[in-house]
Amino acid sequence: MRKTVEYKGVDVVYSQIGSGQTIVLLHGFLEERSMWDAYVSGLKSNFNVISIDLLGQGESGCLGYVHSMEEHAAAVATVLFTENVENCAVIGHSMGGYIALALAEKQPDLVNKLVLFHSTAFPDSEERKKDRERVISLVQRNKNVYVRTVIPSLFSEENRDRLKAEIQAIIDIAIGFSDRGIIANIRGMMERKDRTRVLEKGLFEKLIVHGELDEVIMKKDAESMAKLNDNVSLEVIKTVSHMGHLEAPELCLKLISEFCKNY
Repeated sequence: MRKTVEYKGVDVVYSQIGSGQTIVLLHGFLEERSMWDAYVSGLKSNFNVISIDLLGQGESGCLGYVHSMEEHAAAVATVLFTENVENCAVIGHSMGGYIALALAEKQPDLVNKLVLFHSTAFPDSEERKKDRERVISLVQRNKNVYVRTVIPSLFSEENRDRLKAEIQAIIDIAIGFSDRGIIANIRGMMERKDRTRVLEKGLFEKLIVHGELDEVIMKKDAESMAKLNDNVSLEVIKTVSHMGHLEAPELCLKLISEFCKNY
């Protein structure tokens, strides 16, 4: 069911279906909540599933010129409080993972389990920040060219042909996002802080899902995060890049279902 809540004067759009323990699905950069549709279908019979359009993407409004991870987390918390959610498992892909970590830091009693799909608790390096500045310039010059170039590169070469229709659908969706929303989210990612302490000190279980072929999140970072606490586990999927939730959906759905049961 499509729902809307107001956060600081803008609409945050989300979907809710099912009953039981709550699973919150947070999409990544240049995505929207519809990317989780197959997961919602697979989880709704056993869980209360909430998928959210993050600020500046999907149907949700744009708030200012920088969407910090803390601001995103506050918007997510507004949705959860509106739905009377007292505790939940949070699954975040890439930027959604950064937001999940910010939510767990801000509302530690709210998050019972955390899954990071192709994401990291480490902040951007100085080199990465410079890359993001270049991306902002590209978006300002021609957003459509940037979107058409970057999205296929997030999939493994082997999967690009097989998932050509799915990749085109993501491109079509992302082209519809405003320049302002895209840039606000880039700046928010660029300015995010180190949240390794959330993994190191959080008492809840954490799962890191990493793609062996991922060129955005380095394997060494995933391995380092997995060593921060005995309650952090790591699953490496050999055949995927940065979009494992779409490149290997059946496996990833199984991982989520198994990890989230009985919490």
